[in-house]
Amino acid sequence: MKAKKILKLHWRFLISDKGFTLLEVILAIVIGSMVLTILYSSFFQVIKAKDSVENTLELYHETSIVFSKMTEDLQAAYPRGMVYSDLTSAGSLPYFIGKKEGDQSTLSFTSLSREPSTNSKDSDQAEIGYYLEPISKSDLFFLMRRENPRIGIDSAGTQYPICERVVELNMAYVSGEELVDEWDSTLTGSLPRAVEIQLTVRGHGGEDVTFSSLILIPVGN
Repeated sequence: MKAKKILKLHWRFLISDKGFTLLEVILAIVIGSMVLTILYSSFFQVIKAKDSVENTLELYHETSIVFSKMTEDLQAAYPRGMVYSDLTSAGSLPYFIGKKEGDQSTLSFTSLSREPSTNSKDSDQAEIGYYLEPISKSDLFFLMRRENPRIGIDSAGTQYPICERVVELNMAYVSGEELVDEWDSTLTGSLPRAVEIQLTVRGHGGEDVTFSSLILIPVGN
C-alpha cells in the first residue's frame, strides 16, 4: 500500500514537472498574440514612415529640378536682338512679359540658355515660356515649358510639362525696391532685377506644399 502511494506521488510529480496546465497554455497564447500584434503594428508603421519620407524626398527632388531649370533660363535672360524674325525691326519688340491671370502667373522672355544648333538658321537666343495647363478631370495643372528658337513665330518651338502636380504658380518681379505682379519690357524698357517664384505642388498624401525662390537676373542688375 505504501509502495503504491509512493508510486502515485512520484507519477504526479513527473506530470506537474514536465507538462503544462491549460491555464499556462492559454496565458502563453495570449502573451504571444500580444507580442505578435505589437511587432506587426510596429513593422507597418516603419514601412508607412519610410514611404512617407521617400515621397517627400521625391517631391523635393522634383521641385529642385524645376527651380534649377527656371534659374538657368532666367539667369540667361537677355533683351531681344536682331535675330531670326518675320519682323523687320526689333527695337520695340517685347523680350520679357510677365502676366497675372487670376491666381496664376505666366511668363515669356528671350534667353541665351539654349544650346544653338549647328548649320541652322536658329538664333543663339530662344523665346522661353512658363505657364500652367489644366489636367483633364483634375484640379491640378501641368507646369509647361516652351522653347522657341524662331523668335516671333508662334507655331515653332517645343513645349512639354516639367511638373505634373501643380496647384498654383505665382511670380512677382523686383523693380527697384518693390515687387510687382506683372512686367512688360515694352513699357519698362528693361529686365526686372529678379523674379520671385512661388510654386505650390500636391504631395502623394494630398497635402499642398509651397516652394519659393528668388532668382536674380544679371543683365537686369
